[in-house]
Amino acid sequence: MKYIGKNLITALAITLPFQAASINLLKANTEFKNGQYDSAFSLYQEGAEVGSAHAYYQLGVMYSEGLGVKADPISSLIYFSLAADQKYHNAESVRDAMLAELDGEQLARVDELLGEFALRQHNEQQRYLPKIIEQNLDYKVTFNGSPALERKFFYDMTEIDSEIVFPVGVIVSRPAFLVVENDVATDGSVRHISKIQKTGYVNRYIDSYQLFPFAQPQFKGEPVEFVNRAYLGAATNDKFGLIEDLPRLYGETRKIVRTAKKSDTLEDQYEYAMSMVLFPWMEEQPHQAETLLKSLAVKGHPAAMYEYGLELYMEQKDIPEAIKWITEASKFGLARAEYRLGKLLMTSPWIEKDEKKALFWFESAMQKGHEAATLNAARIKITADNTSLRDIEGAMEYLELAEKSQHLNPEYFYLLALSYKDRPDRDFALAVKNLEQAIVMGNRTNWDTSEWEALLARMTRGKVTVTDYF
Repeated sequence: MKYIGKNLITALAITLPFQAASINLLKANTEFKNGQYDSAFSLYQEGAEVGSAHAYYQLGVMYSEGLGVKADPISSLIYFSLAADQKYHNAESVRDAMLAELDGEQLARVDELLGEFALRQHNEQQRYLPKIIEQNLDYKVTFNGSPALERKFFYDMTEIDSEIVFPVGVIVSRPAFLVVENDVATDGSVRHISKIQKTGYVNRYIDSYQLFPFAQPQFKGEPVEFVNRAYLGAATNDKFGLIEDLPRLYGETRKIVRTAKKSDTLEDQYEYAMSMVLFPWMEEQPHQAETLLKSLAVKGHPAAMYEYGLELYMEQKDIPEAIKWITEASKFGLARAEYRLGKLLMTSPWIEKDEKKALFWFESAMQKGHEAATLNAARIKITADNTSLRDIEGAMEYLELAEKSQHLNPEYFYLLALSYKDRPDRDFALAVKNLEQAIVMGNRTNWDTSEWEALLARMTRGKVTVTDYF
């Protein structure tokens, strides 16, 4: 490190201009393991741009060993130092060993320049990361006055008493198992359902589940959106019910437990934690699943980061910690975490709304095939308050991508209507037709479509031209 001052300045100059397009550290890890260092290096750079400690560490390794890039001890020191600031793995000891090789003058210069670099990196990352509204942390979301959402259980039953009325649920005769995650809109309706785990024929559950709105989420008296997990069919069973209805699933679950007790791999431990999340009766001590997920999150397991953060968020136990871990999972490029972070940036009462940041995370998730992220990205491009983000042609491309998966979603037709209204070759007739379709479909699934109906009334009142409304 003889020419440390010159080399470090050069390293600082060449590192910052990179701009992330999407994040996929899971793919980067695969490429790295397969010796595809050039592509891995580029993907790790994207992760470094949003402040991923894992990406910093891997870039430190690659610069140290000359993998996919010319060996450069100064750049290696930079990235190990950034990883050490987040206490990642053994980055602190690696950094300290490298610093120990420097004399006093060099060490002072390194400390100064590393401080400058870390500050510049921090400032760059603010383009992507959420900012918490501190004054809102003392308040919680309520649901028609209740502190928590009612957990909805959808049961399997082989015999039906026609006199029994089930306020929430679907009754079917063949057992199946389904856990879903969904958005809860301001009107309490179920939006953007994604399957977390399933066994058997589950479409019947989803078709019925979306018909039953939740209590309306509110924050300080104002409507907000929230997130929910629901357990359907055999997912509601106790141990003995699961053995009777789905013995194979029970056997697989017990196998996961046995494996985890003999293994210390992060993946085996994560499977064990999630088994306890799905089946609380498996816990041998209170909060065992939550404790294990937190431990795995700290050790760098991206899915555990998301599950732990989401659990904290849904329970409103520690909002800053919840947002931190959902963000950390997003930095890995975990699509469901990226989608959730995008939604939080648009709707969470504890995070400053930022359409540009949300669009980045939605687009990163859609690159990995996340269907709801594609639709939400299109919405921003059509309706953004920040007019610099509006891009009707780009939104049209996204809607085309979403058509196959979202053709039963009322929101898809609403956005399609807006796109026909605003696109260069606007088509008023198709705008009206698709808006009417959105309203009909929304009413069937108990959505509040009053805003759409008001728009339709403005568009079809009296003598209409394309610019007569809004």
